[in-house]
Amino acid sequence: MKIPYNDMTRIHKNLRPVFHKILDTVIDESAFVDDRKGFNVDFALYTGAKHCVPCANGTDALYLAIKSLDLKPGARIAVPAVSYAATAMAVVNAGCVPVFVDVDAKTGLMDLNKLETETDLDCVIPVHLYGQCCDVARILKLGIPVIEDCAQAVGATIDGKHVGTFGTVGCFSFYPGKNLGAFGDAGACITNNPELATKIKQYASLGATPSNRYDHVTDGINSRMDCIQGMILSEKLTHLDGWTRQRIRYAKRMENGMNLPNRSTVGTDVYHVLYALVDNRDFFVNFMKKNGIETNIHYPIALPNLECFETFYKHCPVATTFCSRCVSLPLFPGMTEDEVDYIIELYNES
Repeated sequence: MKIPYNDMTRIHKNLRPVFHKILDTVIDESAFVDDRKGFNVDFALYTGAKHCVPCANGTDALYLAIKSLDLKPGARIAVPAVSYAATAMAVVNAGCVPVFVDVDAKTGLMDLNKLETETDLDCVIPVHLYGQCCDVARILKLGIPVIEDCAQAVGATIDGKHVGTFGTVGCFSFYPGKNLGAFGDAGACITNNPELATKIKQYASLGATPSNRYDHVTDGINSRMDCIQGMILSEKLTHLDGWTRQRIRYAKRMENGMNLPNRSTVGTDVYHVLYALVDNRDFFVNFMKKNGIETNIHYPIALPNLECFETFYKHCPVATTFCSRCVSLPLFPGMTEDEVDYIIELYNES
């Protein structure tokens, strides 16, 4: 049996007629640029946020959120030592300093005990890693702006409230492989602050005011969500909860049948990534591959150990160990029970 790490064709095949109609609409109306059909409204309603500003990708969403806060040059922003590079890269690109915080050994989430020992922070970017929820309520007690990186946690909630709505701004990625994925790059910021929403939109529009796209009052970038991506995302959003329930069901079965790390118990985990921690990762990956199971690694190198961040290096031993042991297992909507059973069987044989 061969099992891919992720098979998006299984959720797309029944939606092909709708997708073709969307493409026809875009072509017929020449609606190529900007979210013209209201994904911003749909996503704001889904998350419970008052404002949603779509943009080109999740990295831009983080950058725009940071810029909207008008932090001082060189502001110190705490980020977890385990995440995709974009989390810290957006901080650097915005002219700020990433302060790496080591992580919990089991979940990979920012260690809040260590966060609370940091001084002179101007902002915190917790990452809801792998679909797990950070304890944002505890972070808010620091009394500084919080930008939630929700790139892997669309649909995740804490006490019934969607992640991204606790902090100052919530940032999302709709990269195709995400739980809610576009047909290319796309992202969004959500906030309950109307002034911040206006600033985010302005920075995403080359610093132009909402009333006049030729009146550039600040610096900015050109970060727009294509119309086709917005329409695709609005359609897929109507199916997201069902896909999430499948993910959770498959993940729970695998957790019950395998010795996997204890995940965060905060909120509702949407299992964007089902990960294992293994002592000999190369052996494990090769064993699974020989038996037809594709795996992935999120992420092989802790952020402070990347060359691009050497200026901001900080010793984060837990993150370094976590990244050397972490391996991602197949998990996606449309999996069969036989596939789940086979993964459990092979995992326990490895």
